[in-house]
Amino acid sequence: MTHQPVHIEKTCLNCANKYQGKYCNECGQAAEVERVTAKHLFHETVHILTHYEKGFLHTIWHFLVKPGTASIKYINGKRKEYQKPVSYILILTGLYILVHNYIIGHYQYQYQDWQNPLLTPIEQSNIFLRTHFTPFVFIILLTAAFVIYLILGKPTFNFVEILTLCLYGGGTYFLMLTISDILLGMMFRTDIISMNVFLYQTILSSVYNFWFSYDIFKKASVRFLWLKLVAVSILIAIIGYSIMSYLPLLLI
Repeated sequence: MTHQPVHIEKTCLNCANKYQGKYCNECGQAAEVERVTAKHLFHETVHILTHYEKGFLHTIWHFLVKPGTASIKYINGKRKEYQKPVSYILILTGLYILVHNYIIGHYQYQYQDWQNPLLTPIEQSNIFLRTHFTPFVFIILLTAAFVIYLILGKPTFNFVEILTLCLYGGGTYFLMLTISDILLGMMFRTDIISMNVFLYQTILSSVYNFWFSYDIFKKASVRFLWLKLVAVSILIAIIGYSIMSYLPLLLI
């Protein structure tokens, strides 16, 4: 006599759906849920960072060394292997802010008071910018996406696709800033809030933006690529300089 397997109905702890099997057919949560322990938390962290699906380190590496390949694959629908763009930039921005502020506090690098009446307006603007750097970067990121879309992206890509790729580029840039702060501020004991470091970071941004754009649009076979790349670089540099130089003056 053949015994049929017994299927036990289970209730999903996540969505309360009734189902049979190892996974909920509504939300996908596993039937067996481990208790939250230090080991479980460590495993989840390693899984998020290294798993090929939604691979955080995989995304970082690809957008550092071959952003064009990664971008085209993402736009064409091969997305499961990459961290989602919004979470990618938010995680790396948050990491940068934590590391940057820790280094400033630990090594006692000090900003001048931007409200000091002895400073010129330009000096006040520069100090205000360096103490509120991240919001200005996001403004420039949005502006850069628009410029890239107008000159390089149309009609192959729509604006949101270009903005999405810029989120990946922006997140990778914040990672480079984090590494720069660690090397300069901790290893070489250089004041990471000095104007010289700020100028160096601006140059780093321009170089990475040029490489990022070239590698993407070379694969997209854009006509007059070098001419358009130069135009984009000049426009973004002018707009970025204007935003960083004059927008703080309107806010202080």
